[in-house]
Amino acid sequence: MATESRPATASPELLAYVDDLRVDADRMDGYAQRLRGAAATLGGRTGTPEWSGAALERHAVACTAAAAQLRSAATALLAHATERTARPHPPAPADASLRPLK
Repeated sequence: MATESRPATASPELLAYVDDLRVDADRMDGYAQRLRGAAATLGGRTGTPEWSGAALERHAVACTAAAAQLRSAATALLAHATERTARPHPPAPADASLRPLK
């Protein structure tokens, strides 16, 4: 769900992407439900192709898998955003010539 907690210190842009990914995941779950509903409605009706139920179910499974991947991406992005803001940044040298050579 798009209402999960998130760190207040993370970049607003990253947090917006996290929200968008979660909303998209919910949308894909909704598509899967609609496809399964269509399969149930069409199942057994005269004139409905035999293959339609299996095809609709395959697409519903794909939507469910996409939703899981979108949620995983949102979780990973949120972890990245949290890690970036929690990590201390080393102080920059006052003079670039003082930086160690590699």
